Amino acid sequence: MRIKTGIDVKMFLESVRKCAGNVYFRTLEGDQLNLKSLLSQYILVSIISNKELMENGVVDCSEESDRILLAQFLD
Repeated sequence: MRIKTGIDVKMFLESVRKCAGNVYFRTLEGDQLNLKSLLSQYILVSIISNKELMENGVVDCSEESDRILLAQFLD
């Protein structure tokens, strides 16, 4: 699932912290950021400002319940 444009990034990251399992941002190049990591969250914030990078990345959750929690931020 892709991150929607124009989301409230702070609210998105707060929701990620509430997730039971891991939440990953994966790129077509094979890069993988675990969004539970503060360092990865900082990197994601810089990626969000680049439309091309955002279009080439997807969010994947290890727990189905986490997908429901993040649904409002994802396409």
